[in-house]
Formats: sequence, structure tokens, C-alpha cells
Amino acid sequence: MRMLLSFYGSRGDVQPGLCLGLELLRRGHDVEMALPPNYVDVAEAMGLRAHPVGLDSESYWESDRARRILSTGNPVTKFRLAQAQVREGFARFDADLAALVRDLADTTALDGLISGPLGQDRVADLAEYLDVEMATVRLCAMSENGAICAVPTRHRLPPVVNRASWRLVDTLTWTFSRSSQNRFRASLGLPAASQSMPERLRRSNTLQIQAYDAALFPGLAAEWDDRKPVVGFFDLPAGRRPAGDTPSGTGGLDDWLDGGAPPVLIAFGSAPVGGPEAVHRAVAEATRREGVRALVGVGGRPVGVDPDNPHLFVAGRLDHPTVLPRLAAAVHHGGAGTTAATLRAGLPTMVCAAGADQAHWGAQITRLGVGTATRLSGLDADTLAAGLRVLADPATVGRARALRTQLTAPDVAVNDAAKRIESAFTRIAV
Repeated sequence: MRMLLSFYGSRGDVQPGLCLGLELLRRGHDVEMALPPNYVDVAEAMGLRAHPVGLDSESYWESDRARRILSTGNPVTKFRLAQAQVREGFARFDADLAALVRDLADTTALDGLISGPLGQDRVADLAEYLDVEMATVRLCAMSENGAICAVPTRHRLPPVVNRASWRLVDTLTWTFSRSSQNRFRASLGLPAASQSMPERLRRSNTLQIQAYDAALFPGLAAEWDDRKPVVGFFDLPAGRRPAGDTPSGTGGLDDWLDGGAPPVLIAFGSAPVGGPEAVHRAVAEATRREGVRALVGVGGRPVGVDPDNPHLFVAGRLDHPTVLPRLAAAVHHGGAGTTAATLRAGLPTMVCAAGADQAHWGAQITRLGVGTATRLSGLDADTLAAGLRVLADPATVGRARALRTQLTAPDVAVNDAAKRIESAFTRIAV
């Protein structure tokens, strides 16, 4: 079958799509990828055909202007920056994706479209336009259910309250996005939609793959049927990780890791950090107080041992499978991919959420007793030191190690997802 996979956003949003694309390619399918421009070369180096859509998903937040605004601490200014980025990015995404789908369909018919979390409404409209099947891939439990509340909380609420919270979010989202979505539909010659995206997916019986582990959301897999299968976290197979990932031997890291107690990872991925120097100072102070070493990935400093704080090693992007098993714990932004990697390594985890689904991961990690959580915007030496004490607690360590044994292997998860897509698309085609 010929399929187009659209995965837009940061690395955490895109990498699961690359995993799925590689598995579908391995199974003999004709795979096309629609990705942010900064991930096209990464995908092509893996052997996937890729097409740029939207804006570079990282360079905007790394610009001098963005860093100045983020460092002000002004929430209104930050919101306006994010709003402008989203508006500009998705306007380009809409135009690019629609043009790409038309071009691909003009050459050889597409059998189905697959979407990551961002832009799934547009992909659904394009699937309707082509009259082909669609599947979505979700990276967190972000649709109606009775297990967790739409507003992240570490407390257990009654299922009826949780379900009502998701219905409210769906209603509000549809209220604010309805005009934009119907403009896009009109550009395709489709009639205006009268129902929210979740309701349309439910009524069309669309396959909604949940690419995270059921062990992190007790009861969720039993609540959802095969329309929303919870298959497990995806990960890239050995030898397929991006060339930019730093192996443990880079910059003397191996020697530093061997030179003392296992350190804590403190890194925030592609989450925007407005004042990296302030964060670095907080990390230095908190780790000094708690007497721990740290592998730091905040940005703004050369790779290697920090000359002012020899208990810190500044790293670039790390190759998780080789580095994480040598660590004691992890502090990160709570992206789905990083959360999966640290929990798979059995590490007690502190989530410093910057937005999106990250606060949900922080809440679940806290509820399961395998770590703690805070907001990235409120991170300081005191907050971090308190979190490090939770991570060092033997009870937390024990629960994190036990959870590790309950997680689905990544190759099993992505194989399950691919088989379900084949079944859904073949059923429709027949």
C-alpha cells in the first residue's frame, strides 16, 4: 500500500512517525513522509522519502529574538510569541500539506493517510477529500477517558469527572478552531464540518493508535476498545538514530561517567528555555547542595566538564540507549519520547513541564510514585534540590525499577501499530 505519514512539530512529535515509517517500509509498503523542513534530511538518511511542510520546528525558538522574549519572564509576551509561531507555522503547514497531497495523488493513488497529534484535523479533511482511510497516532492519553482528567492532576478523580473534563476541552477547542478548520475544508471543496474532531473520529470509527505504554495509565487499555489500542512507546531501531546524537565517548564523557557515582541527567530537549545561564546556575547550586553529579543539557555552553563546577558535564544531544543505563535518575521536560526513554531505563524521573502533554506525564509519574514534577518556568535551585531528594528516595528508585519490567518493547509496539494500520486500511480497500 502507498501511505503518507504526516508528523509535524519538534523531535518528540516527529520521531514516532519515523519509527512507524521505517516499520511500514520494512513490511514492503510505499511510504511518503510529510515533516518539518529540519527533519527531511534526517528521514532521508534513514532511507525514507520525505517532503517539507510548514516551518523549521526548532530554529524559531533558538533565535535571538525568541530567547530575549522568553528570558523576560513576561507570560503575556511569551504567549504572544507562541501564538505568532503557531499561526505562522500552521498557515504554512496547511498550504504545504494540501499541495503535497494533491501532487502525490496525481501521480499514484494514495491508499491512506496517517497523522501524528499535530495537524490531525487537516489530515482527516485531506483523507475525506481523497476518499481514503486515515489513522492517527497519539503520544499521550489526550482524548476522552475516565482514567485521567484533561487538567493534569496528581489526584485520582471519579471517572465521570474525568470524562466530563475531556468533553469540555473538546467543546472549547472546537469553538475556537471551527472557523479555521472550515476555511481549510472550503479550500478543498468540502462542506463545512458541524462536529468536533474527536466526534468525527469516533463516528467514522477511525483507528487511533496510542503510542505509549498502558502501564503508565492503569485501566485505560481496558476502557478503550480496538479503535484506540494502547500499543506502547515507539523507538528507533539500533543504528537508525540521528547522526547528531552524542555517543557516550564524546568529549571525555566516558571517563567522566566512570570517575564517580552515577550522575543525574538534567536536560530539556527542544523545550524553549528562556534563560539557559540562570537554569545552569540553578542546576549547579542544587546538585552541589545534594552532593550529586549531573549530566547537563541546557544549552549555551561548550561540551565537556564544566570548568567552574567539575561535578557537572555539559552534553549535547545524547544517544539515550548508551547513556541512560549509566545514570541514577533524570530531570527533563516531560516529552513523550524522553519520558519513555528514562522510564525504560528504570530511572526515577522529575518532569519540568513546559506545555502540551508534558504536564500529563508529570502528573502520571507523580501518581505512580516513580518521580515528581514541576513547571519548567518555576524551576530554581530550591525546587530542583527538593526534586532530587525525591528521586534519591529508595522507595522511588524501587518503584521506577519495577515499572521498567512492565513496559512493552519498542519493536513489539511499532509492529503492533503497523499490523493494525494494515488491517484497517485493507478492510476499507476491500
